[in-house]
Amino acid sequence: MIPFTTVGTFRYSPAIRGESTVRRDGGSTEWWLIIDIDAELGRYMRAEYSRARYRTVQPQPPLWGTHVSVIRGEEPVDKTAWKKSDGQRVEVRYEWGVSETTEYLWLPVECPRANAIRLELGLPPDPTPAMHLTFGNTKG
Repeated sequence: MIPFTTVGTFRYSPAIRGESTVRRDGGSTEWWLIIDIDAELGRYMRAEYSRARYRTVQPQPPLWGTHVSVIRGEEPVDKTAWKKSDGQRVEVRYEWGVSETTEYLWLPVECPRANAIRLELGLPPDPTPAMHLTFGNTKG
């Protein structure tokens, strides 16, 4: 059982910095679903990450802010449920213990409701890579 919980909000086809659905690589955020997580939690995690590295690294927030990616560009088989949960609040369980992947900083999560939404849309639960809470990056 993952020990910590937070609450977030489902957001479909999220705009980057509230402006555009076009990504830096030219792709689209059309078939993306994220869970917005409290910005203060992300700030705290970035500060702790920096402190643990003797302040030699200053991570920056992700473009979407602190979030969990539920669907990453996977076009749903059943689109009738798309945006059905937009704006709804959901509990997310997370584990303390930072993981790093190609400059991104994240924590493992569990979110049964997010997996249920994936199933409703005809997508497999537990995507690969697994859902995780992204709170920062070290891209410089």
